[in-house]
Amino acid sequence: MRFDAELRLNGKTATGIPVPERVIEGLAGGRRPRVTVSLNGYTFQTSLGTMSGQVLIPVSGVVRGAAGIEAGDRLDIEIELATKPAPD
Repeated sequence: MRFDAELRLNGKTATGIPVPERVIEGLAGGRRPRVTVSLNGYTFQTSLGTMSGQVLIPVSGVVRGAAGIEAGDRLDIEIELATKPAPD
């Protein structure tokens, strides 16, 4: 599934991407599934998290650096349920 969203800063360093309800429903993996995400050509696995009732894709500093993105960037996100373990 694809959607467009802003990478938001939460606190001093934590960043996350809000996931629309239609995407969560389309994934059909519950509220905290393990997912594969592609941002700006960089692909990684994570589990969705929740902050203040909003489901988010957590985006670490390592991922931001590898993808060349920062808080405030508007991104085209591709997301799917993770079907294979994350590579080492």
